[in-house]
Amino acid sequence: MDVEENETWERIKIHTVPLVRYMGKGTEGLHKMREEFEAENEGVMIPTQVRWLVNPRTTRERRQNSVITASSVVFVVKGSKVAQNLIKKGIKAAGVWHRVEAFMNAGPDSRCDLCCGWGDTENKSGKKPKCGYCSGNHWTTDHKCNVVGCTAKQGSVCGHTLEKCPNCKGNHIAFSTRCAKKSEAARVA
Repeated sequence: MDVEENETWERIKIHTVPLVRYMGKGTEGLHKMREEFEAENEGVMIPTQVRWLVNPRTTRERRQNSVITASSVVFVVKGSKVAQNLIKKGIKAAGVWHRVEAFMNAGPDSRCDLCCGWGDTENKSGKKPKCGYCSGNHWTTDHKCNVVGCTAKQGSVCGHTLEKCPNCKGNHIAFSTRCAKKSEAARVA
């Protein structure tokens, strides 16, 4: 009888998943994505369903309102080595390469991608976006410098940005280690 090593499962996430391909009428949804991942990436076995990282209803509404065209998914792969390889190289679905990250469970010291609040990772309807760079009423990924001639890309901070934390109102970005609210959340965690 052969003895096998204990099987490990690692949770990973992928961003910029095109909603037109995997959400809505005429698609086979995330079941199709799972099949594509396993077929197009040698050694990848996904023992559970692929899931949207954000509530599917919220994602669908944001898509219908032309707010987003892509979202993120999370799923489990068999094997730590497989997960590490995917994090290093990416994963392919429908001929398109996607960046892979390790998935971390949310806790008091986790930051919400929508409002940038610490410990607030639930996407509640009615919650408004806050920029992690300037505290403006827009997604951090939508931040854009208003200075004519500035070459900073959308979603990045530049020297013209007056940094303002949406959490503690300090003159730093939301993800800064100087944020009192972040330190407070880390102590609770």
